[in-house]
Amino acid sequence: MLRSAANDLKRDDASAEQDLGLPPGAFAELTSGRRPVDWDLVGKAAAVWPLNERDLLPIHDDCPDGVRIHRLADSVASGRTINRGGSPYYEYRDTAMSRVASYRPEWISMLRVVEDSDPDNPAVEWNRGHLLYQFTYFVGPVNYYYRWEGVSHCVEMNTGDSVWGLPFAPHSFTSRSSTEPAYILALTYGGDLLGDAQRELSVLGAGAARALALPAEQAALLRSFAQARLLSGEELARRAKLPAPYVAQLLSGEASATSDETAALAEALGVAVRELLPTRIDTEAGVHLAHRSGARSWELPEQGRAAYRVTQLAGDPAHPHTTALEVDVLPGADASDGWLTTYQHQYVYVLDGAPVELHWEHRGERRTDRLEPGDSAYVLPGTRLAFAAVDGAGAAQDGRTARVLLLRVGGATTTDVRFALATIPGDGIERYLDEDRLWFTSDAAPSDAARPAAVQTDAPQYDSTDQESAREH
Repeated sequence: MLRSAANDLKRDDASAEQDLGLPPGAFAELTSGRRPVDWDLVGKAAAVWPLNERDLLPIHDDCPDGVRIHRLADSVASGRTINRGGSPYYEYRDTAMSRVASYRPEWISMLRVVEDSDPDNPAVEWNRGHLLYQFTYFVGPVNYYYRWEGVSHCVEMNTGDSVWGLPFAPHSFTSRSSTEPAYILALTYGGDLLGDAQRELSVLGAGAARALALPAEQAALLRSFAQARLLSGEELARRAKLPAPYVAQLLSGEASATSDETAALAEALGVAVRELLPTRIDTEAGVHLAHRSGARSWELPEQGRAAYRVTQLAGDPAHPHTTALEVDVLPGADASDGWLTTYQHQYVYVLDGAPVELHWEHRGERRTDRLEPGDSAYVLPGTRLAFAAVDGAGAAQDGRTARVLLLRVGGATTTDVRFALATIPGDGIERYLDEDRLWFTSDAAPSDAARPAAVQTDAPQYDSTDQESAREH
């Protein structure tokens, strides 16, 4: 990261040493790993260069094997009771998390029991909403309360029901039974709102953030790109070969462009057509509810022996890179029947029922582990994954079915980043991940062959687990 930052700022070793007050040869030692990068150097670089400290800090890799497993016993050990209104309201337990991904999944048991579904029941303790998006999976008789624009709602939810909700919407949960288990899997995640976007907007301020907010309409996108390119409506009309009065109506939102007109406008603006297609939001009152009784289900793979029965859970077109699924592992299924892979970060939770075998392949190595109900796991993007019934058909002899919950979320490697990766030539991707050389040939620079390997040192080094900034995805 230090070499990459210096290259971006067009500093060779000598100029970097001059900026940072280092002796000759020290910068090569730092970038080769012979000398550790400590906090003093990070602070000095952030003071003299247009960088933030986090630009020089590595992400802590806590998933070197591709999968990080969190056992039920560890989840129970993390349990803590949260009081609201002066008495116990929830029991929280951690489930599988990773510093590589933005989601924060919790198991939450409802400790407050109510006898009705009145959204104004005084026994209900509301929160103030939170920054993260939330997907919720329900188990047992749970009341779900949510509030949007001052109006309170209550929906009776049961096992297999789910909901996807927008940030900062107040909500709450209670149980409708004092004898049946009632809990939720609250899988919260930041998506694109966290990380660099949040930090940049915090500098720009609330006024700029409000001005930058885009309503889900094509006119707003057209105005934004036209302003960015200093194009008047008349010039945009000339380039798109469309009547100027009609383009004025498109910019104001009084008219809607056809697909051919959208393509012409995109060509005129020099952007891909998809940049002029507004997102679609299907939430009602800030949430998208999905009851299991009406959910779509299908078998996978469709050809040959099916390994899984998949049920689609709550989601929204506003987040196309978020996928929530309930997967039944069919009796007799083994790993060869259904390998799964995705570009998304993946959360796995084994629901009540039978245990399941988890198989995965990461960097050419295949691994297997057994997950019991209540166990959970995090899976790196691109890791091949498969589930199999334990002991083949015998796993379902007592009527139990192996069932897992999957939540897949997009990370920092957005579609635009993936397109950009495809344009990098030669060994550019390796250099993009870990720049290890000066950006031009210099007689004073060591050759790649002469570059020494990193050595172990007892000198104090930055510990990436100490800062929240090192957890960004």
